[in-house]
Amino acid sequence: MNARTRPAGSAAPAAAPPPRPAGPPRLSLTVNDRCTGCGACLLTCPVHAVRPRGGALFVRADLCTGCLECVEVCPADAIDEAPEESP
Repeated sequence: MNARTRPAGSAAPAAAPPPRPAGPPRLSLTVNDRCTGCGACLLTCPVHAVRPRGGALFVRADLCTGCLECVEVCPADAIDEAPEESP
């Protein structure tokens, strides 16, 4: 239905909400020095964004979806989340 075929007095359809920006969420996860190396986060991450490196674990920002499952499962509370600055 367009403006010519819409009955008089009826309101125009509501505008759609703006689309979400493409790409990963603006969230940065870091593994701090409380990490015990238990690997719970490594096994829980659905996209395998938690990786070992040099005897420690780190979160690959390019793979992370921001689900925070690693944060929830960490028994040492060793994964910190910090929103990134918007450009």
